Amino acid sequence: MNEDERKESMKSPSVLGRIFDLMRKLRFYEVILLIFIVLVIGAWSVFEITQSSVFCGNTCHIMRPHYNDWKTSSHSQVACVQCHNPTEGDGQLVSRWSALAQVASYFTRTYGERTRAEVSDAGCLKEGCHSKRLLDGQVTFRGNILFDHRPHLQQLRRGKILRCSTCHSQVAMGDHITVVEDACFICHFKDGDSYKTTAACTLCHGSLEDPSGSMDARFDHTDYLDRGVNCERCHSNIISGDGAVEEEKCLSCHSLPMKVVLSEPVEILHRKHVTDHSVECDDCHGPIRHTIERELITADLDCSSCHDNRHSGILLLYQGKGVNNITPSPSPMFLAQVGCRGCHLVPEQLPEETTALTGQTMKAVSMACDSCHGDGYGEVLETWKKDTEKAVRTTGVLLAEAEKALASSSLENPTLIEARRLLKEGRHNLLFVRASVPIHNADYALAILDKTVKDLKKVITLTRQVNNGVQESQPN
Repeated sequence: MNEDERKESMKSPSVLGRIFDLMRKLRFYEVILLIFIVLVIGAWSVFEITQSSVFCGNTCHIMRPHYNDWKTSSHSQVACVQCHNPTEGDGQLVSRWSALAQVASYFTRTYGERTRAEVSDAGCLKEGCHSKRLLDGQVTFRGNILFDHRPHLQQLRRGKILRCSTCHSQVAMGDHITVVEDACFICHFKDGDSYKTTAACTLCHGSLEDPSGSMDARFDHTDYLDRGVNCERCHSNIISGDGAVEEEKCLSCHSLPMKVVLSEPVEILHRKHVTDHSVECDDCHGPIRHTIERELITADLDCSSCHDNRHSGILLLYQGKGVNNITPSPSPMFLAQVGCRGCHLVPEQLPEETTALTGQTMKAVSMACDSCHGDGYGEVLETWKKDTEKAVRTTGVLLAEAEKALASSSLENPTLIEARRLLKEGRHNLLFVRASVPIHNADYALAILDKTVKDLKKVITLTRQVNNGVQESQPN
């Protein structure tokens, strides 16, 4: 730059210089007003930016998983602040300031280790979202479970005030704001002996007035409910877990152990966590599971509900298994998923010293048949008992005859080896049926005994043929 250019540049003020020249020409109050306008526009711009869901999801790394869940959820067209910072009641300024305060806590690293965002009922039930008129009447959940929002939100549930987010979890299983069944199970089944009404099957699965309304469509339960058959007669052991609260779970939120007071009344603990702060149930309680297994192999056959030990033979016979070379044939009761307590209803009368060693057992009675299948069906049970007992006696007599026949020959040849194999198999089959109590699957038991009879007759025939052949070859 030559001397002339340098002088010329000094004459031309910079942009900043021009601004200062303009400020000097303005009156004091005009400067203050200009600064105020700039600050207001800047603040409003910051407020608007921090209200954006994109800002929430891409600025704070701790929010990215929640943001990704939200993008694919049914609420993807609803901005985050409309649920987490609703304007109703507080007004827009308080709502926007709350959002800005969260941003400030993130950048200053003063946020807690475990983030938790509140969703108020007002944010859910406002006009344009889930208005209160939608609470009228029952809805179906998972296709066949009846649910009524009104009593859950407007009445005490086991002495507790629930909120929308009590059941509709903020983040669960990759979804955003969805119903978590664990919350239902904890509330309905915890301490079930004390709260039998909350655990009643027809409370969710239909009603006595409409017993087939929401039951399994593949099976008509009407007749059974009309007779007053207890659901647990067929569907037993469908609830697992006790929903207990362990102190270690408290410490995941409360970093100071001295602040954890589990001895406080349950009502106060629930008010602080469920009503005031919408803490999810499984954050405190252990899981409770409620399900009916659909696979036959996992149908409820837990004999320990009556007996101290399971009887593997009975389970195999009931499932139509246990013997080779016979087509598996499950009992119809097994296919219907009827558990042991479906038939074993009456405590067996045993001396006290006996039950102290063996445990209390339950007897199967014919009235169990009548209560499900109608009067007189118990007589069919007695017929099956007589048929199977007769078949067992016949097979036992034939087994003794086959053993006697083989004992008379000490020769070793392929025919007798086959006969001994058949005898061993027949002995096992008869023992299996006897030990398994054939009435548990009469058709399969009779099929086993029928094959066993044929095999034992073959043993006797083969043994006699060998013995006759040996006798003819002996010298006179």
